[in-house]
Amino acid sequence: MADHQHADQTPTAAPAEPGTTESVTVDPAASESGTVESAAAEDAIAEPAAAEPAPAAVEADASQAPPSQYARMAAPTSVRNVVWALGLTMGVVAVVAVLFFGVGNDPQREVPESNRVDVAASAERAQELAPFTVAVPESADGWSADGWTAKQARYTDGADPRWSVRYSAPSGTLVTLAQAPAITPALIQDAVAGARSDGTVEVEGATCEVYTGTGEGDGGDGADGDGAGAGAARVLACPGEGWGIVVSGKTEQEELVDLAGAAIRSARS
Repeated sequence: MADHQHADQTPTAAPAEPGTTESVTVDPAASESGTVESAAAEDAIAEPAAAEPAPAAVEADASQAPPSQYARMAAPTSVRNVVWALGLTMGVVAVVAVLFFGVGNDPQREVPESNRVDVAASAERAQELAPFTVAVPESADGWSADGWTAKQARYTDGADPRWSVRYSAPSGTLVTLAQAPAITPALIQDAVAGARSDGTVEVEGATCEVYTGTGEGDGGDGADGDGAGAGAARVLACPGEGWGIVVSGKTEQEELVDLAGAAIRSARS
């Protein structure tokens, strides 16, 4: 019996015959990637980039654009706000001017009770520094303060100490009381400019020199004169023990004597 031998043999590929084309196997993944990249490159070549508009064209378009609604409303609103602000400011200034200057410039104007000067309280503080007895006409016995309104009271310390009170007299004029340690030419000159002696008058037992002048000084307190009106300014200079009292104003002598008498009685008390 003849032996049959079975052998596993792998068939060998036959060599390519001349004139035939050799087949090549291509990886699908690589093929797909290559295809996409190739297509993208073709699109880039086929579609050129759009040109950007020139700056001049952009500026022209912006300048020709119509204003927005906000811009149209902002202009009249700003003008209206400025007008309101100016009006409000002028109103506040007017009110302040009336309150500050309205009372005081007119001697005949009634001064509110809250704005009246407390001469006694001011004199009490001045007495702590003054080298003389500070005169307070309101406290003098027998003096009627009806029609007299104190508008300012102050004490100036230093080498030339002075106590001064300014009043609105019953006649409506301004009258100033000035007090110092003694009567001096400077005190009289401050009370009336161009003072000239015009006799004497007795007031509460004191011999007071009478002076007249062409214009009112600063009232004897170093401040500017109030310009109490036309006419000659009068001064009564009354000396005392350790003090001198000067009363001045563009008014009748009787009013000056009235105030000087009350001041002398107070200084002696």
